[in-house]
Amino acid sequence: MQQAKETTELVEDPGAAFEKLVEDFAEALDAWSQKVKDALNGRPQKVLVNGLRNVNQSKVSRWLSGREQIWKGQAALPGVGLTQGIVQVLELQGSEAALLMQLAGRVDQLQKQLMERKGWRKKAGDYLQRGPSAETSSGSALAPAPRAGRRNWQRQPWPGQPIWVKASLGMVAIAAVVIVTAAVVPDGDEGPGDSPDQAAPKPSPSVSMSSTVQGGSGAVPSESPGLEKGTLGEDSRCSAPFAGPGPVAWRVCARVEAERVSFALKIANHGSKAVTVKIRLEYVQATKFHPCSKAPGTHLLDVPAGETVITDSGQCSAPREESPFAYQGKGWVLAVDADAGSYKLSPAAHVYPDRVIWQPDLV
Repeated sequence: MQQAKETTELVEDPGAAFEKLVEDFAEALDAWSQKVKDALNGRPQKVLVNGLRNVNQSKVSRWLSGREQIWKGQAALPGVGLTQGIVQVLELQGSEAALLMQLAGRVDQLQKQLMERKGWRKKAGDYLQRGPSAETSSGSALAPAPRAGRRNWQRQPWPGQPIWVKASLGMVAIAAVVIVTAAVVPDGDEGPGDSPDQAAPKPSPSVSMSSTVQGGSGAVPSESPGLEKGTLGEDSRCSAPFAGPGPVAWRVCARVEAERVSFALKIANHGSKAVTVKIRLEYVQATKFHPCSKAPGTHLLDVPAGETVITDSGQCSAPREESPFAYQGKGWVLAVDADAGSYKLSPAAHVYPDRVIWQPDLV
């Protein structure tokens, strides 16, 4: 009987698991906000208002409110993209910059896990406001004491991920297009001005991006059908998979953050040998095509056997505007010897100041 009792105690309550995840997320937001306050070092919040693009006092105050921003409206929460700009504006360096970026990565990671639960944000806000943690002030949870009656869970702050490329700390400055529209650009064959660079590209010296081979029709190997949600973090979508020659499959992705809209390619090599492919990434804003200012042009890259590689979204992004715009990622993944091909698009993000509407989207 004693043995049966001990076995029962090892089974975790799904509700308790969600509450634990919410608590971790709240603590991460508290810690991030407190670190930004420390980095301001007595300077007014106006420093961030003036230094960041399309930011007002209300946004900055909300970001610095820690966990309270979970239930204060539905605006985007801080993550790596916003933090890159803060690091630059506050001129943070060394361990100070690294710690703030680490906290931002933690926030993004926990957001991704919470997004697997429908309506997580309202449930999380309700739980935090009625629970004992509601009295915890912003920034006070850097090292919280375990609560009575709860298991002392072992934290694993950096769960395993696909291969991510180290994010650049520089903000991407891309000119805004004045035309306001919500049109979705359809897929299409390459025209004379749309084909990838004709010059033979050189293989990248390091894995800054990855690629696969453009294929025709057919089943996509070992890939879940349909769109993907949360691949790049909160408020991100990836297209349905496209099959490449052999064991390669790829998607075009976009993510909307507080300060930017970023784009990436997700490429999976389901084979037993490494694959070298040719890729290119651009983005669409208000029906106009734009190059990625920090990403290389058409180039070759190796994808290891059995690996999934996501290109660096920090190299391909546009500032989030106050006016409504529609954005899509636009990508090519081609055979090494190909000199033309069709681009594919991510789902369209219709970005408003207070919300994002994805088309198409998961239901």
